[in-house]
Amino acid sequence: MKKIIIPSLIISIILLNGCCHKKKLSKQQTPENISNTANSGNGTKEDYIVFAAYYFHTTESTYEEVRIKNGKIYFTYFNDVKESHSQWKDQKPFWNKGDLKTKDTLLTKQDINSLSKKIDQYNFWKLDTLIGNPSSTDHYYPFELSFKTSLKNKTVIFKSVPGGITMPAAFMKSRDELINLVRKKIKI
Repeated sequence: MKKIIIPSLIISIILLNGCCHKKKLSKQQTPENISNTANSGNGTKEDYIVFAAYYFHTTESTYEEVRIKNGKIYFTYFNDVKESHSQWKDQKPFWNKGDLKTKDTLLTKQDINSLSKKIDQYNFWKLDTLIGNPSSTDHYYPFELSFKTSLKNKTVIFKSVPGGITMPAAFMKSRDELINLVRKKIKI
């Protein structure tokens, strides 16, 4: 009888120890776990991890960069606080990398699903990849916007020339949706 009880006890201890270890691992905070507990969206874990976004715009006095990657949103910006910068005429940035600030936070699956649905609704995927055709002498400001889902991937660059064509509505609404998410999630 002893020969049966001792191996049974050892197996029980191993199984019990494995269950406890698994329970500890499931409580670690990762973007996946946080998003799953806060999720009321319909996307899958793959959609959450695969979804990516990028927005970049810079001028002499501004710098805005938004990235979404692995369920996290990053916002890098230049906080222009000097009034003298509004009169800048040199057409070179007066900020340097040391002036830039970056903040980040985790997103929920609901955040990503909502953004993904909006860019579909705004027809971002139908835009040309290059919008605006400045001449070689024109001074223009580039706006870059890209989104990646499990099914689609697109980058669009809009070259804004003063007095030139206006930003397409699909581009502007998609960009604004991304910026609004930054404002909602990150305190600046």
